[in-house]
Amino acid sequence: LSRIVQAIEQIGMEAALKQKWSETAGEVAVTTSIMSVEEAGRRINALQSPVRQLPNLHLRLAAAGRSGDMVIRTENLKVGFSDKFLFSSPNIDLRRGDCAALIGPNGAGKSTFLKTILGQIPPLAGEVTLGESLHIGYFAQAHESLDPKKSVIDEIMQATSWLPQKAREYLGKYLFSGDDAFKMVSMLSGGERGRLALAKLALQDTNLLLLDEPTNHLDIPSQEILEAVLDDYEGTILLVTHDRYLVDALATQIWEIDMDESHLIIFKGIYSQLKEEREKDLARRGAAQAEREAVVTRKNIAPKAKSANTKAGPEQSRREEKQKIAKLQKIEKKIAELENCLSEISAKLAAPPKDAGAVIKLAKEYDQVQKEMDAQMAEWEGLQG
Repeated sequence: LSRIVQAIEQIGMEAALKQKWSETAGEVAVTTSIMSVEEAGRRINALQSPVRQLPNLHLRLAAAGRSGDMVIRTENLKVGFSDKFLFSSPNIDLRRGDCAALIGPNGAGKSTFLKTILGQIPPLAGEVTLGESLHIGYFAQAHESLDPKKSVIDEIMQATSWLPQKAREYLGKYLFSGDDAFKMVSMLSGGERGRLALAKLALQDTNLLLLDEPTNHLDIPSQEILEAVLDDYEGTILLVTHDRYLVDALATQIWEIDMDESHLIIFKGIYSQLKEEREKDLARRGAAQAEREAVVTRKNIAPKAKSANTKAGPEQSRREEKQKIAKLQKIEKKIAELENCLSEISAKLAAPPKDAGAVIKLAKEYDQVQKEMDAQMAEWEGLQG
């Protein structure tokens, strides 16, 4: 296993995949040092994914000109329609170069919020102020910018002054080849509509992008290209998406619509940090709830304890000791199961499968089981103390 991991690190995952693992390790000069399964798992997790050959989608979104430092500002904003309030928002101050990801359940009002920012839907209350020197590009989830009565090539030619040949060459970069350029928009699939909308967006000079579910219906390679292009974009982005990978890769702050409270929550940080904060908050709430329940229990027990015989003290202690022993035994059984699981994974890693993905999956599984066992051990030690 040590030789295999070292070989992959030297020549890369892509080269290693072209032949058997054992052959790869044998043909590459590696050291003979022995690493533990834990170390092998750590190094496998750290390996770079194989570099894929880029698909034929060629997307370019270059920021045009420098906007003012303040891009979007809201004050006492309430979002919705004349007959339906959706949510209120704290005062927003989005700055140049930021990427805010707007997330929330379907129907929460994400698209409505974007249209409110654009001035297409008036706010129920409050104000929206846009910064100076803004050039806005808007990618609508329903692709409202596309005319179903037009052909693909008409959409591009009417957005430019290009002749048909140049328009067809441009469309080829967005995977519209041959007769695809003459399809009617009404006949396009969801993915084709998305690519055409991106093609039109790329023709605009922008420094603020409002993107409503831009990865919907795109294949995975196209999604990856879009992510890379947006990551390089030097303007400001307001992004609506259910794609958590895209959020974590791009967002500098998270705006989440809480439908229960009808309020927008702003978190300054990336998505993984938000998840961590949520987990801590849940743990705090759980501990507080447990403490409240314990207080209620103590209050209920106290009157009975006053009238009970003095022998109740030792009897309660014995009962608590039995409960403690039972819990320790339960934890010890769980630890034994986890140890067996680790042994099984170690055996699989000792004779790794041919597929790199399977090796990485095993290493991650090992790490997860190890963390669970560490948690069980910590609980066991706490009870022993």
